Amino acid sequence: MALVTAERELGRRLQLVQGIHWLYGAQGDAYAALLRGYESEPRPAYERARAAGPLWRSKLGVRVCTGYAPARRLLAARTADGPGEQPQSALAWDQGLPDAGELPGADQVREPAARAAERALAGLRGEVDLVASVAARVPVEVLADVHGLTGADRVRLAEACAGAAGALDAALAPPAYDDAVRLLDAVGTLSNLLGDEAARAAVVGVRAARELIAGVLHALLAAPEAAAAAVREDPALLVTETLRHDPPVKLHTFSLAEDVEAAGERVAAGEQVAVLVAAANRDPEAFTAPDRFVPDRYATAGVPEPLVPAPHGVAVEAFARGQAEAVVAVVAAVAGAGGVLAAGDVPAVGGVPAVAGGAVRLRRSPVTWGLERVPARVAG
Repeated sequence: MALVTAERELGRRLQLVQGIHWLYGAQGDAYAALLRGYESEPRPAYERARAAGPLWRSKLGVRVCTGYAPARRLLAARTADGPGEQPQSALAWDQGLPDAGELPGADQVREPAARAAERALAGLRGEVDLVASVAARVPVEVLADVHGLTGADRVRLAEACAGAAGALDAALAPPAYDDAVRLLDAVGTLSNLLGDEAARAAVVGVRAARELIAGVLHALLAAPEAAAAAVREDPALLVTETLRHDPPVKLHTFSLAEDVEAAGERVAAGEQVAVLVAAANRDPEAFTAPDRFVPDRYATAGVPEPLVPAPHGVAVEAFARGQAEAVVAVVAAVAGAGGVLAAGDVPAVGGVPAVAGGAVRLRRSPVTWGLERVPARVAG
């Protein structure tokens, strides 16, 4: 009986939150509309949010930040202990888990990521999806190597990571009931495999790394000349610009533990804050030509670093960056050996892909607004 009651309560909660987002979004609240996530391209949603100002209050009771400077101040502030109880939270997938342990650093993941990328690219021919074939595969294999998993446990890890892939978005955009149950079961499997402390870090880190790798691969297709120049000069520039232009964590919500002055306003301790990282990283007051993908902007001193938050208390940048840089190096090596990724029938420029076509983003995924598919053609 208790299980049935809990299931009914979860279903009601998911429906209620979705209804609130729909209502306030229909009434013109830009943040609620973003959480509703009906659009397939996120940029218009961020532009509407930015038009409301660098820091404003949503009808959902959340202070929404779109400006780079105030976002940087808010992200540097002390946050309340534990995961913030967001008023629009639908699925507390990490409830009961201890504070997250640290993810492996960039130096620890580069070698296993390079091996995983080589394996992933070795078998690709013809029309492929770079998300399923590479971006979703590499972080899971890296995690398995780091934890020393073999045999059936590696398979269980891959299945659990796939089942928990929507966790970052699920807290703000309520999933379907069956998807919610699968997600919670997957988190439980990760706890059994890795331990409770490592489970939260695994869920967050794998998804962030997947999105950064997918963003880099998409950039190789979408901005081939700029990407090729960055690969030749310094692959890290390509990854840094992807963190700015298409960040793996696009929305970060938290509760403040101290008063903060931002954008000329006082944000009080205890207030709920939503930093629209993707909007702040394209703030025209902080970045020249913010909508253009320009990796070499970071070859110049004084350019602000992209904002990379720590969702659910997990610092993801080094873990994701190390893997993305390793993947770029492997792709460059494959291209140099005559294997070329391309989209459409346009020849590759400088050994990397030419024109992107058909990339698809997930809907109702306001935290990651992730790349669901990045189609490409691999010539052997």
